[in-house]
Amino acid sequence: MILLCVAPGAIVSDAFAQAIDPAVRTAAAAGPVRVIIELRLTPPFKPEGELSSPAAVEAQRRAIAQAQDDLLASLAGASFSVGRRYDGLPLMALEIGADALARLEAAGALVTRVSSDSPRFRQP
Repeated sequence: MILLCVAPGAIVSDAFAQAIDPAVRTAAAAGPVRVIIELRLTPPFKPEGELSSPAAVEAQRRAIAQAQDDLLASLAGASFSVGRRYDGLPLMALEIGADALARLEAAGALVTRVSSDSPRFRQP
């Protein structure tokens, strides 16, 4: 019975650890790195065209803004700067240091994914 109570939390934690781009970990160890943060929303995010009304769109935008505020509060005192807050998407562009990455790892309830915000492909 104890195994059943502990296992779900471990799975969520492991799944989130895997949702951090390995390139972000490497770059953050060397200095500040630009990232895109995907925020966790409850209820889950839906594209605005799929929402039932303008009120539902506004409610989702308020939830996104609150999730952004919560994430910024969790990073207070860490090395980070805000590149961009998005109004209709559960995303934020940040530049973070290693200490902020450690806080993001601990913020699995707020964050779904941390991806590198650097171009992967360069045009000739």
